[in-house]
Amino acid sequence: MYGNDSWRQLRENFADQFEPYNEGEYLYRRNQKGVPIAVTAEERERFIAQYARRLRYSMWGMVAALIAFMGAIVWWTVTRNSDLPELVMYVGFGLITGVAIANLYWVRGAPARELERRSPVGRERSRDEVRGLLFRKLSYGQLAGAAFAGLVLVLSRASEEDLLSGWHRLWLVFAVLILLTAGVQAFRKWRIENQDDDSPI
Repeated sequence: MYGNDSWRQLRENFADQFEPYNEGEYLYRRNQKGVPIAVTAEERERFIAQYARRLRYSMWGMVAALIAFMGAIVWWTVTRNSDLPELVMYVGFGLITGVAIANLYWVRGAPARELERRSPVGRERSRDEVRGLLFRKLSYGQLAGAAFAGLVLVLSRASEEDLLSGWHRLWLVFAVLILLTAGVQAFRKWRIENQDDDSPI
């Protein structure tokens, strides 16, 4: 369900909450925004290892729950000689997915819960500071890749449909929106990276 890149991105995103501070120390900011709390290098490594372990357990637990639910669907179909109502299937899959997502958020918040009684050493980042941080980490290559993927999708539809007639014109609108969005985000990134901002990010 998750490739190696997805697992790595999740772990890296979690580790990004810890920023170098003094020698042998880091600052933990929940979701890179919360108040900074000093932690040792050993605590950081423990939190990261704990997150990776719990993340793995959570994902395997969701897979097991999905397999069990699909087994229940097959059992119902065979024993009752009828299909399980679609509403029940949608609710079942939605419930499993919702519980899994909620658990992932709970796992991610483990450091904040453990460190909640520790005094912060600074203030919470503002919305503008968080936006600037995210744009600095976003690469132009990622923006170009997103635009290219959108164009490939539209071109693939063009081989099957006439994009100049009827509702198919919406695919062209979609392509333009993707290009505009990528262009605007690239400009915002360039502006943030080139502005004289002495505020801590």
